[in-house]
Amino acid sequence: MLQPEKFRCLRCNAGGFSRSSTVWVCEQCSQAYPCVHGMPKLYIDAAIGLQDRKLRDKFYDGVFGAFYAFMMPFIVLPVRPAAGAWWHWALYLATCGSMLVLAAGGVWGFIAGHAVLATTALGVLGLAVWFLLRQKYLFDLLLLAIPTKLSILKSRFVPVETFADVHRRAIASLSGRTGRLRILDVSTGSCNSLYKHGWMSLDGAYTAIDLSAIMLKKGQDLMAERGIPIDLVLGDALDLPFQSGTFDVVLNYGAINGMTDPGKALAEMTRVAKPGALLLFLDEQMYATPSRIERLYFHNVLSSHNVIHHCPVELLPADLEDVQVAQVYEFYYICTARKRGPKTSGLEGRI
Repeated sequence: MLQPEKFRCLRCNAGGFSRSSTVWVCEQCSQAYPCVHGMPKLYIDAAIGLQDRKLRDKFYDGVFGAFYAFMMPFIVLPVRPAAGAWWHWALYLATCGSMLVLAAGGVWGFIAGHAVLATTALGVLGLAVWFLLRQKYLFDLLLLAIPTKLSILKSRFVPVETFADVHRRAIASLSGRTGRLRILDVSTGSCNSLYKHGWMSLDGAYTAIDLSAIMLKKGQDLMAERGIPIDLVLGDALDLPFQSGTFDVVLNYGAINGMTDPGKALAEMTRVAKPGALLLFLDEQMYATPSRIERLYFHNVLSSHNVIHHCPVELLPADLEDVQVAQVYEFYYICTARKRGPKTSGLEGRI
């Protein structure tokens, strides 16, 4: 399904490549881009920002990425409806209970003179605490999950426009188009958001990009299982390997706030969008009246890896219009905007 005309070389900006399943080579400057699992690495590693490199190497290519299907729902445990998160809560309570049992066992062992039991119990507990402190957001989650959940239940936050409402509005604005829409998901991770939130209902040619090979392989597997053709590219959101004015829709779920330079990422998303194209991005932002415990959870757990903690409307490029920001959950916003210029008729999106 690869559409070679949409790509560009990051060295010389040319668009022609000699391609195979193991390497892409720019026909203009001979810059070689190796492939991982058949997906081209269209980025210059030395140019990656410090924060982006840190998140890739320590977070998404680490424990969080390896167990993403479990870890992502787990860290948002206090925010999720309890009915859909019961087994995560069960595991959370089992973890807390096990740590309390280990602590009690160690103390009792010393009091009762069972040195082996005491040493073993406290040794295992020490390893668990050491691991959690290396992933401090998990340690803070264990401390804050229940108080945060109770606080959220008392707040009874009601959004003016819900997550589903925003997506219905955005997709409805596109559904009347003729021709195939080019849809790009930046920092796609496992492609889960691209797949789940209604974009598959459009007549779309899908492209997704991420910096983490571990995460993008999960996306490759998901889309292959669902039988959905998609172009998957390893790349840097701050230097997108696409020609300007290529896409009808540009998406970003949960990554903008954590990037080295959110403003540059938004500028790149805008650059690769066609005039009249839709941009939609989601990330963390506290609602207007959080409690103190909710603030702790937000900063120590949910937003702990971010460089900013709000919707960066002040960083939006000047050629975006119709900017709308909706606080869709207690700790999440969605921003939608359009690139200035005539709305595409849909014919420009045909491939």
